[in-house]
Amino acid sequence: MQEVPDLYMFFGRFHPLFVHLPIGILVFALIFELYLRWKPNASLHAVLPIVWGLAALSSVLSALSGYILSLGGGYNEEILSLHKIGGITLSILSICCFILAFYRLPWLASYRKTTQKIVLSSIAVFLLLTGHWGGTLTHGNDYLMEYAPFVQTDSTSKLDHASRISSLDSADIFKDAVQPIVQSKCVSCHNAEKKKGGLLLTSYEEMLAGGKTKAGIIPGNTATSEIFRRITLPPSHKEFMPTGGKKPLTENQIAILEWWIDQGAQRNMMISSMKPNKHIQDIFSDFFQLGRDAILSYAAKPASSEALSDLLKAGFQVHAISESNNLLEVKYSGPSNEKINLSLLEPIKDQLVWLQLINCGVTDEDLKLIGGLSNLYKLNLNRNKISDRGFNELIRLPKVEYLNLYGTLVSDSAINQLVTLPKLKKLYVWESRVDSLGIEAGKRANPKVDIVYKLN
Repeated sequence: MQEVPDLYMFFGRFHPLFVHLPIGILVFALIFELYLRWKPNASLHAVLPIVWGLAALSSVLSALSGYILSLGGGYNEEILSLHKIGGITLSILSICCFILAFYRLPWLASYRKTTQKIVLSSIAVFLLLTGHWGGTLTHGNDYLMEYAPFVQTDSTSKLDHASRISSLDSADIFKDAVQPIVQSKCVSCHNAEKKKGGLLLTSYEEMLAGGKTKAGIIPGNTATSEIFRRITLPPSHKEFMPTGGKKPLTENQIAILEWWIDQGAQRNMMISSMKPNKHIQDIFSDFFQLGRDAILSYAAKPASSEALSDLLKAGFQVHAISESNNLLEVKYSGPSNEKINLSLLEPIKDQLVWLQLINCGVTDEDLKLIGGLSNLYKLNLNRNKISDRGFNELIRLPKVEYLNLYGTLVSDSAINQLVTLPKLKKLYVWESRVDSLGIEAGKRANPKVDIVYKLN
């Protein structure tokens, strides 16, 4: 790749800003032309040269900045060539429309209407094609159709495959966990069409190879694995990935990648054969949504769109576990500078079956509301400063099977009460005030509950 002066790249990076101007103006100009053909108006017709002049100027600026940006490399040459041709063609056609609108050329009078129809039709076609090629360069080939109904792309098929895993015994570490994570968070900038930083992440070999500067993944060493370093930088850092304000990897996704690298970055190996500790098993259970089938016998009425909208505006993540049964999983992770509004969960308490409130300032007082969410099957409250006084409220949860209290102030006295929950199967209390004596007492009180006290 040729060296490009920084000043060139400075102007080239205005392309995403410039490119929206001709799109908007060209669409407006086409609609304006159609309107004047439907309802001729001399006063409005006088404005037409100005509209086409702006369209031509913005198209030329966009094409020029796009060309400068392309000098930096990292794009699929075939798609880039098509995008260039489309941009240049739109600039020329826009200039032609300006000339036709501004000048009354006598020699063109008899062909004027036919010429206008051809030019306007060509602009409409090239506007769609050039936009599509630009989107492919920026986001990858599957971006447009990735979530289209009844259409299965490479990325959606990989993600769907991961969600169908029923146990860790049937899950391959790379194919079913690592690759779907990278596919969902990284491939839009590191694919065959757009190799940002010379980094391609569409296969195992490419992931290990890395980009222009350093190896991507060093098996057994997260400290020297450039990809891992970048995804764990502070979001404000200029080298943080993903860039451009895209949604970063979740805590569990980072934990999966870290564990995979530490275990030797295996390509073909079942997760269960790698002997993950209980903490990692818990993370994978959440990632694959293990246990989902156990709750599908329960159905609820659809949640109101207003309630869901309020949750999303407040920073909650809402996922459908089963659309046919209207069952929901809600997540909120901190730290948060503002008090979390858990009252927003009340309107969806019939649909809410999985709830994750991680490190977000949940208090003992909040547990009164959580204890009333009677359809919860899974509850994760790790790293919140909640004490035995608040845990008394959780005894009211009749269906909860999974309860994660890692990093809380739970102690031995609360354990004896929590194990009496009628459906409880797993209780996680590592890095809490519970000691080995409390664990033994809890196991004697209810031997059916698996109390996870240590990670190994």
